[in-house]
Amino acid sequence: MLEANQWILLNALTYKIHRMKDFDEMRLYLIQQLRYMIDFDAASFYISNPAKPRELIRPVGYNFSMENMESYINGLKKIDYSEGMMYTGKNIAYRESDILKDEIRVTTEYYKQVYDANNFHFSLHLNICFEEQFMGVVSFFRVKGKPDFEYDDIFVLDMIKDHLAFRVYDEYCRMSNGIMSVKECAEKYNLSAREEEVLEALMSAKALDEIADELDIAVNTLKKHINSIYAKTGFLSRMELHDRVII
Repeated sequence: MLEANQWILLNALTYKIHRMKDFDEMRLYLIQQLRYMIDFDAASFYISNPAKPRELIRPVGYNFSMENMESYINGLKKIDYSEGMMYTGKNIAYRESDILKDEIRVTTEYYKQVYDANNFHFSLHLNICFEEQFMGVVSFFRVKGKPDFEYDDIFVLDMIKDHLAFRVYDEYCRMSNGIMSVKECAEKYNLSAREEEVLEALMSAKALDEIADELDIAVNTLKKHINSIYAKTGFLSRMELHDRVII
């Protein structure tokens, strides 16, 4: 069972899942905070592509290089013996050792290329689904020599899985409707660093003179940046920006 301080942390974490504005920052924060309740050495968090639900995108990780996570997306996923668990439509936490016997698991090509290559042995996964639709997966790994994950670890994930599914579903809807974060918009349309600052400031309800004061630029300079943003993005007004971009 969890200790009193762990329940406090769990409640705070649940709040952050819903309230942190940046979705990717929330996911990284989640992994980092879970280290205080679950012993793991590395972790990854993928979401699925709304247009192609069996395609994983936007990986974030802890002690997991982007190169390794992209290798999983681009090839290793095809030989992952637990891949079928992703598409059951169940919002569920499980240990990998519970779906395949250890003596069989260690002989697979996937184990050799992922687990052996990173000195991992045991893993724990949270399959994220909403209304039987697969939307992502969080995976936790332990290095060789450590014991398997315990059912108390699964209990922790069970406490947050529904909250996380709701948050991922919100992001899923946002992506499906073509809504972007400021960062995504800046990357997609190759905005300069200053234009990204201006774009973020435009997300507020402040008047242009207030924004200019905050950015320490003249109003005419601000208007030039805004016109450049419109030209690059194809948006026609501040109202349209508010409809398509979020902080």
